Order: sequence, then C-alpha cells, then structure tokens
Amino acid sequence: MRDFVQQAHRLVGVMLRDGHRNRQGKITGVDQSRDTPAVYVAWSGQSRCERVTLSIEELRTLVSAYLETHDRRPVEQAEPEASPVSPPQRRTGGVR
Repeated sequence: MRDFVQQAHRLVGVMLRDGHRNRQGKITGVDQSRDTPAVYVAWSGQSRCERVTLSIEELRTLVSAYLETHDRRPVEQAEPEASPVSPPQRRTGGVR
C-alpha cells in the first residue's frame, strides 16, 4: 500500500529557495500518484516547471514546516474574513 502525505496540497503556491543552485521558485503542483512523490516548481527565469522528486519523508517534512509556519501567523493575517453578503434579490415576473 502506498504512503500518502496528508495536507500536501497546501504547498501549492508556496515559494521555495534552492540554496545549492541559488534560485527560487513557486510550487505549482504536487504529485503523489507515482511510487516517488514530487512537487512541480516554476523556477524564476525558466519557462517551464520542473518535476522535483522527493522521498515520502522529505515531502512530509516540507508539509510540516509549512504548517508550523502557517499556524504561527497572527489570526488577522491568516485568511481575510469574508464580509457578510445578503442573498441576491430574486425577481419574479410582473409586479415589483
């Protein structure tokens, strides 16, 4: 049975820094459908995404680090609160 990392989808949109190659990019996708998981990264200055393979443990560590950082943010910075919206007015034929 294949091991999946929960919450991995939350990495989409996260910026990564590759210190070995002195570059940074944005995660555009996560693939856990194959034997080796991967993230797709759009590196700055490149025209296409690169599939970066990770071990299950590396992906789990990356997700954990993101969640720890995300959970430490003050509540007012987490998600903008939705303003209350009244339901749309329905028009019926004839009289207003």
